[in-house]
Amino acid sequence: MARDATFHDPVAVERTLQIACTPDAQATGRARKRRRKEARDQLRRHGFKWENRCRLHDHAKRILVHIPWIGARMFAGTARYERMHTYFIGYCGYTMELLVKCVCKTKYKELTDSVLQCHQFRDPITGATHPRLPHLLKMTHLTAERRVRAIFYWAHVLGLSAEVVKEPTLRGFAQRAVATLQIILISLRGHRAYTAAELDVIFKGVGTEFFRALEQIAAFYETRRYNKKRQKHLGDPDRYAAAVLFQHTKRSVTLYRSLVLIALYVT
Repeated sequence: MARDATFHDPVAVERTLQIACTPDAQATGRARKRRRKEARDQLRRHGFKWENRCRLHDHAKRILVHIPWIGARMFAGTARYERMHTYFIGYCGYTMELLVKCVCKTKYKELTDSVLQCHQFRDPITGATHPRLPHLLKMTHLTAERRVRAIFYWAHVLGLSAEVVKEPTLRGFAQRAVATLQIILISLRGHRAYTAAELDVIFKGVGTEFFRALEQIAAFYETRRYNKKRQKHLGDPDRYAAAVLFQHTKRSVTLYRSLVLIALYVT
């Protein structure tokens, strides 16, 4: 599910970088070496490369602007997740992978026919038509813009009954995932301005429902995988390892506050 983000403390990260960059001549003794290794591993988990430190504060410190209501941010907030990779590629990719898994193989032709019947989308400003997508079951060579377009094609394919989905229990979750993602994508297109209160509803309320729907679909197939592997293990323990049910971490995947700020900047 979506959750409120916890931001990196610039002071704490800088202190960890200093420990990670300790020269070999100074990192004497097992305790200091272990401390340096732990600092490097922590930075790597958080997405920082201690070998190539950012020198923004060394060369551009005077031009960096501190905004009190935003608070202290790494690199003065200049390093941000942007909408293309986070939403257009990431969110759309997660959703499409699960939707393809849900489609019954006997419904492939029906799905293809629905895609061909879907009208072409138009640019709201110029009126120019967007190229039609030939298929939805493969994401190979799909650009970020085509992934966004594919989500709206999926809404047309699922319709009111979502009969292309094999398992009846997953049809509602598939429809909910597509519908909530559509709202998120529309808010990021930049065609109208959204207030902070509206973005709170979209990215926290709607975003939570989006991830809940994805989790329900993923949990269904994870349980099925676990049961199959468990049956194999019970039948032949020496050949097949014991099944382990997937456990997601307590810290979830979405940086809600960061993404709200992005939406404020791009709309």
